[in-house]
Amino acid sequence: MGDIESSCLAILGLAEGASREEMEVAFARLKTELGGDWDRLKEITWAYETLGQSLAGRNNEEKTVPAVVLNSEGPPTLRDLLFPPQTKVNPFYFWGRCLVFLLLLIAGIRLMVHLPSSELAGHSFFHNISLPFHEAGHIFFRILGDFMGVLGGSLMQVLIPVVCLVAFLKRRDAFAASFTLWWTGQNFIDIAPYINDARAQQLMLIGGVTGEDVPGYHDWNNILGRLGLLNLDHTLANSSHLFGSLLMTAAFVWAAIILWMQWKNRDR
Repeated sequence: MGDIESSCLAILGLAEGASREEMEVAFARLKTELGGDWDRLKEITWAYETLGQSLAGRNNEEKTVPAVVLNSEGPPTLRDLLFPPQTKVNPFYFWGRCLVFLLLLIAGIRLMVHLPSSELAGHSFFHNISLPFHEAGHIFFRILGDFMGVLGGSLMQVLIPVVCLVAFLKRRDAFAASFTLWWTGQNFIDIAPYINDARAQQLMLIGGVTGEDVPGYHDWNNILGRLGLLNLDHTLANSSHLFGSLLMTAAFVWAAIILWMQWKNRDR
């Protein structure tokens, strides 16, 4: 057994020749005992991963260390999903994420401070990203009826980032997941001006026409009109904007905590 493996066993408090089961038990026990000691957690995680990879190589097993960790501890807790241990963070990736965070912070604040009546969201870069999903939603949800086909555009805008959020959490990439939470909030802000225009129907829509020009063409005039809620268009628009702003704020806090954890555990 090499010196590195011996050091790893010592870190985990194990003797030479320890089995995989003993490694798993020791790692789970130490992880529970350490609590918020991230420096020590980084050390034992490195030791566990190194031993796991070495043992997997000997036995020619196609197993990843994260899978072993999850199987040994059962389903991950909410804290594990939202704030997984950040070990050996590459400085290049860390500063790249800081740049992404700063750009999203500036863009998000700009969107949040402009109310739906300003129509800024509809002219932003992010609106162009969501527009194809919006149009695809009309087609996809049309199978559920005409009303769902109309609502499906705005619905798909929100569902796509939520699906991405779940996917990144399953991959245990919390920073990417925080971005998709921001994107979800951005879409709620993006549809707010459309809702706000339900009665006036003055917004320029795809095709270069307004809702006034083509009766039944304006999604939210159609939706709220059928529900008898047209008089609440401004209230619903402001609620959508507020909810989106709250999601964005939560995403900023979440990402900031992850970056702080990565700063403490960056690979120097």
